[in-house]
Amino acid sequence: MIICMILSLVIGVGFLISTGARLRSELITALSAPTLLVTFLDPIAMALELIAVILIFVESRRIGGLQRTLTSLTLGFLIAWLILNFGAFLPTSLLGLSTGSIEAVRLGLIIKSSAAILQYLIPLFLIYGIAEPLERRILIPASTLTVAGNFLLTLLPIWSVKIIPTSLAGGARIYRPLIEVNYLSQPYLTLLITGYLGGILYLAAYISTYIKLRSLQRPSRSIRTTPHVSH
Repeated sequence: MIICMILSLVIGVGFLISTGARLRSELITALSAPTLLVTFLDPIAMALELIAVILIFVESRRIGGLQRTLTSLTLGFLIAWLILNFGAFLPTSLLGLSTGSIEAVRLGLIIKSSAAILQYLIPLFLIYGIAEPLERRILIPASTLTVAGNFLLTLLPIWSVKIIPTSLAGGARIYRPLIEVNYLSQPYLTLLITGYLGGILYLAAYISTYIKLRSLQRPSRSIRTTPHVSH
C-alpha cells in the first residue's frame, strides 16, 4: 500500500510537470508523457492496492473486532468502485461519445468523480483498526483533505467539457471530449495542494504504522531464536 501511494504521487507530479500544470486534452496523444505515465504506472498502483486490500482483509479475519469490520467495509468500497467505473462510467461515456450527447459524457464523468470518493476512503478504513492513536489522528484529516481536494478537482472541470466530432475511415463519425484546465489558477491550485497534502498525510500515517508494527515483531522473533542456556 505504501508503494501504491508513492506511485500515485509520482504519477500525479509527473503529469503536472509534463503538462506544465495545464491540461489540454488535444495535446495528450498515445505517446505523450502523461499517457505513458498513466499507461505503465497506474495499472501497477491499482494492482498493488487490490493486493493490499485482499491481504489485509484476510489477515483481519483472524484478528476480528473493529479491524475486521473496517476491512470488510474497505473491500466493499473497492468492489463498488470497480462496478461504478466499469458498469456505469464506461458505458455511459461510450454512449455519449458515439451519439454526440454531451449530457451523457458529463454524467459519465460525474459518476467516475463520485466513485473515486470510495477509493479515497480506502486507506482510512484499511488500517484504522490497528493504527495507534497518533496515526488515527493523522488518518482522519488525511481522508478529509484527500476527498475534498481530489473530488472537487475532478468535478469542477466537468461543466466545461465539450465534445467535437471526428471523422473515421468509411465516413463514420465519433466524438471526442475536449477539456482545458489550468491547475495554476484558482480554485484548482488550492484544491490540488489540498489533495496532495492529504495524500502525504496518508503516506506518513502508513509509514509510521508499518514501522511500529515491525518493531513489535522483532522482540518476539528474538525470543524465539535465542538459544536456551542451562546452568
